[in-house]
Amino acid sequence: MIIYQMLMMLWEAILENRLLVAILITVLVAPWLYWFINGRKKSFNHQRSLIVALVVSVTGFFFLPLYFSATILDLSYWVDWAFHITMVLAVLVYSYLVWLPLTAKHKIIE
Repeated sequence: MIIYQMLMMLWEAILENRLLVAILITVLVAPWLYWFINGRKKSFNHQRSLIVALVVSVTGFFFLPLYFSATILDLSYWVDWAFHITMVLAVLVYSYLVWLPLTAKHKIIE
């Protein structure tokens, strides 16, 4: 039941922000297309991508409520916190996937 409520709130947010979702999909696909076209001889730098994703998600923890015209102090119900944590985790995964091809390094042939 908890997961269902979190997913329904997320789906409502997606429907209200179709343009934002289209932009986010474009920003996700563009680095991967670049990597597929130019950088297939590069290996992924998972550590650097994770560090950047963690910084982005910690920043998102404090700034995501502002997008919904709220603050951290307005999160009083468990459903609010569940939605907020879900959004922060989504930002973590999204930013990791965006930065992964951008932080790729050349493979070393020994």
